[in-house]
Amino acid sequence: MNLTQLINRNIVDLRLNVQNKREAIEAMADMLKKEGRIESVDEFIADVYKREELETTNMDMGVAIPHSQSKAIKKSSVALARLTNEIEWEDYGEPVKIIFMLAVSPTEEGVEHLELISKIAELLIDDKFRDMLYKTINTNKLLKRMNKLVGG
Repeated sequence: MNLTQLINRNIVDLRLNVQNKREAIEAMADMLKKEGRIESVDEFIADVYKREELETTNMDMGVAIPHSQSKAIKKSSVALARLTNEIEWEDYGEPVKIIFMLAVSPTEEGVEHLELISKIAELLIDDKFRDMLYKTINTNKLLKRMNKLVGG
């Protein structure tokens, strides 16, 4: 599963204006629905929250990685959002400004789901990658730069 193959410019929003975690999850689920990646927004969101109850997906670097292997997923995808303002993801941890939302089809192997999360976490450790996420204004340029850094 290649990160750059899962991201489409229509599921990237570099100016997402939301006030809290709930609004962010809903807006990103809507992006996935409009792009035909999920069947049911409500079912997908419910499954994302089930996962959130197990452990926060706040990476504590200003980044959150909510994810699900919901049956509502039609095509594995990664939605990406840079928020216009930081939001609290939980009562603790650094406020979030970047969100990678993973929607991995349950037909995909579970190992690939974990590998994708691991790959994103690995990229986020790189200062250049985080800097690129925060500063690139144009979606096409961001995807091109991401592709170059990922090596895809």
